[in-house]
Amino acid sequence: MTFEKSTVHGVTLFRAVAPEEGPTKLFVGGLHGDEGAHTALILERLAQDTVKAGEAIIVPSLVENSKYIGVLTEEYYQSEAGMRLLQLISEYNPSFYFELHAYGEQSYPRLTDPERVKRIGVPQFVDMGEGVLIGSISPILRRRFTVHDFCMTIEVPKWQSARAAIEEQVLEILRIALKHTEREALMQEYRRTYPEQVKMAEQLFYQYYRHRLKPF
Repeated sequence: MTFEKSTVHGVTLFRAVAPEEGPTKLFVGGLHGDEGAHTALILERLAQDTVKAGEAIIVPSLVENSKYIGVLTEEYYQSEAGMRLLQLISEYNPSFYFELHAYGEQSYPRLTDPERVKRIGVPQFVDMGEGVLIGSISPILRRRFTVHDFCMTIEVPKWQSARAAIEEQVLEILRIALKHTEREALMQEYRRTYPEQVKMAEQLFYQYYRHRLKPF
């Protein structure tokens, strides 16, 4: 099933509903600041794919050039952008959820710092290659999902976001997610494709959540 463009809660999105039953997946980019300038084109390309089972919703950019409020804070979810995001999650109730962010070159050491969990209370991101980072979502938002849901954050390097190699790297991660209907099959393909990186990401997740949740 192909995607159709519409506006929901003031947000431009693409939605596809396949005839065959399956999970609902939500992909959201550009959650704050100017991130949308770096996530929209990637997610719009993803919206050119098809969905074989279930439902998929793609939001290329939640906001445009908004005030930067970190998603690790309660303040974000009380902001206009955060409330829009919560509305979309409530509306579609996804069991697979992906956030696409963008970061500046100077932020790379901070985002991948092994001491990040001690410094700000959440694990570091893992570099999948080309500076594309993955990790779980904000613990504040993760509480709104069930223990069985799959939630991932992808960080795109702003200074390289227009490079074809970066777009393809991110799209590969997202297309694997779009293809699978079961979380274990999804994880198995991630492990095959990125064995060392996913192993590290899983270890960090288990350490943080003390095995109460499955990654991610």
